[in-house]
Amino acid sequence: MADDAPRRDAALVALDWGTTTFRAWLLDATGAVVDGVRTADGALSLSERTDSARARAAAFEATFSRLCRPWLDEHPGIPVLCSGMAGSNLGWADAGYLDVPAELGGLAYRLTVVPAGDSVVHLVPGLRAAGPLPDVMRGEEVQLVGALATTIPERAPAPERAPAPEHPAAPEHPAAPDRRQTVVLPGTHSKWVRLDGGCVAGFTTAMTGELYGLLLRDSILGRLAEGEPGTEASDAFTWGLEAEAEHGDERGLPALLFTARTLVLAGRLAGPEVADYLSGLLIGAEVRHALRAEPADAVVLCGSPSTTHRYRLALERSGVTVRSVGEDVTARGLWRVALDAGLASLDPASLDPTSLDPAEEQHA
Repeated sequence: MADDAPRRDAALVALDWGTTTFRAWLLDATGAVVDGVRTADGALSLSERTDSARARAAAFEATFSRLCRPWLDEHPGIPVLCSGMAGSNLGWADAGYLDVPAELGGLAYRLTVVPAGDSVVHLVPGLRAAGPLPDVMRGEEVQLVGALATTIPERAPAPERAPAPEHPAAPEHPAAPDRRQTVVLPGTHSKWVRLDGGCVAGFTTAMTGELYGLLLRDSILGRLAEGEPGTEASDAFTWGLEAEAEHGDERGLPALLFTARTLVLAGRLAGPEVADYLSGLLIGAEVRHALRAEPADAVVLCGSPSTTHRYRLALERSGVTVRSVGEDVTARGLWRVALDAGLASLDPASLDPTSLDPAEEQHA
């Protein structure tokens, strides 16, 4: 947390409490970041140190207070909104899920409130897909809100309205080709999300990032890898993409992974290239099968630059047009959820009057 950060009027403390990382931002009345903090106090490490739900909640509360106390003291009563694994059944409190298809605007009406000393924290629910092979996301739903917000102007605050029902029905979304898009969120558990406007129509999770970490840390292939993986994709990454595209259907991913060992033994792959070759195999398999299941001519890619660069290469090799948005969309997504929930109000001075749709104003 920067001691010399500029001190503007603060409107929201926004938290993204992931499995391994805690991120927090202090946002002003325009949604801009005033200050921020990032630590390794992830939900997993906190839950592993406790043996009951009460002890776990106390650990989350103590960590939140320790990391955000300067902001809370300087801005008494400031609202706090939190997404991510803090809202899981192994987190601060279980914030539940919205079932897809789900309007992202409905997240604001299903917040779970937990006490935190002289503050309260509002937890954002995740999303859940039912069916023979269920799927879940928690945290990425806010990234989706932020990704959409990067192309939609901020709107003036709506007039006072009656409280929403506890479980509002999702508004109907007529299908329209120009409203449908695919958003890819690479990470430990990558998400491929199908959007219809602001409605999540469905999604699929791939454990690509976690598999990559396990292979490098706990497998025989990891013993062959030398040095740390680079931030830029190398020729070995491209080689992995090509090998998976050419032989993935015939041999399958488990067999291809073993070629990282045999190529080293044959003197055709060097130790420093092993990690990138494995990355190419894994990302290549994920992208190829995802596009086979849900073909897309264009996708929105959201994540850290080093990771999205690799996915961009894989997608473009498959003929897909890619538009990237930065990983800072989480803070923007939390801000939009806070506006919808009435936890924060947009500074009217920050609005561009030319961006307001009179019809939207009339029906707000």
